[in-house]
Amino acid sequence: MKLSGLLVAFLLIPGFAVAQEELSDADKQLIQAIQAAGGQAMPLAKNDARLTVAFHLSDKEITDETLAVVKGAANIHSLNLRGTKVTDAGLAHLSGLTGLTRLHLEKTSVTDAGLAALTVLPALEYLNLYETKVTDAGLAQLTALKSLKRLFVWQTTVTEAGEEALKAALPGIDIVPDFKKDRDREIVEAGRAAEDSARLVEELAASTETQTKTIADTAAASEAAAKAHADAQAALDAAAKAVEAATAAKAAADKSVADLKADPNSPADAITAAEAAAVETQKNLEAATAAVDPLKKPAEETKVAAEAAKKAADEATAKLAELKTKSEEAVKKAAELKAKSDELSARK
Repeated sequence: MKLSGLLVAFLLIPGFAVAQEELSDADKQLIQAIQAAGGQAMPLAKNDARLTVAFHLSDKEITDETLAVVKGAANIHSLNLRGTKVTDAGLAHLSGLTGLTRLHLEKTSVTDAGLAALTVLPALEYLNLYETKVTDAGLAQLTALKSLKRLFVWQTTVTEAGEEALKAALPGIDIVPDFKKDRDREIVEAGRAAEDSARLVEELAASTETQTKTIADTAAASEAAAKAHADAQAALDAAAKAVEAATAAKAAADKSVADLKADPNSPADAITAAEAAAVETQKNLEAATAAVDPLKKPAEETKVAAEAAKKAADEATAKLAELKTKSEEAVKKAAELKAKSDELSARK
């Protein structure tokens, strides 16, 4: 068969459309008629004269009668009737739109009965039935649309069973929402969430065990630091008392010397002995005072160390309490997620 013969043969196939590059006079008249009816119409592309028609933004009321303007227009590629007053009766005007590829019927009063008029559209690939009264029975009619690739059924009464029947008849069709696919995904996600939660429980249990050991270590360190500070402070306190005692002894010796000198009858030997004793008490005081300074720094350092160790022990205890709370919450959450995962899997 010659090339021209093949072309003629293809053109004779029902539903086969060839995109023309320029608008015909009939197309121009159609565009004017659509605009007069309240719609918008324009070529699909610069070199593609197929028409994109939209009535959803019209400032006029678009009804079933309005659609008479597009009846038999095989060059219309897409038609948007979103939110219009179109009903099942109006869809009868679309039966001759053999080149129609995309059809928006969302938020209209279309029902299952009206979908019968669409089953003769051989090129229809996209159909939006969002928020209509379409049911599974309507979807069953769409099995005749062998070219249908994408279907929207949000907020309809379509069920998973209806979708699966259509998917079996039209393999590869993308239905939104896809109840089975969404449910399978939800099952997978729920299973992963349950696994992640169980893993978190294990991690928190391990952290709690580690933190319990940390508490024991920090508590022991705090106790040792507290004892070291107590010992250092005790030594400093003892040295301070020694200074007090030496000071008192020095004062007593000085008074004894003064008293003896004040008495004219005091023997010279007694005064000399008292003065010698006073000198000795002065030496003792100086020695006791000198012994205090070296003990101050250890006492202060061990105090700081004890406070730091106590803080570390308190923080470790607080962290353990926090971990226990998180662990309890995680265990509860893990149980809930496991129950949800099991429930979803049981419905499959």
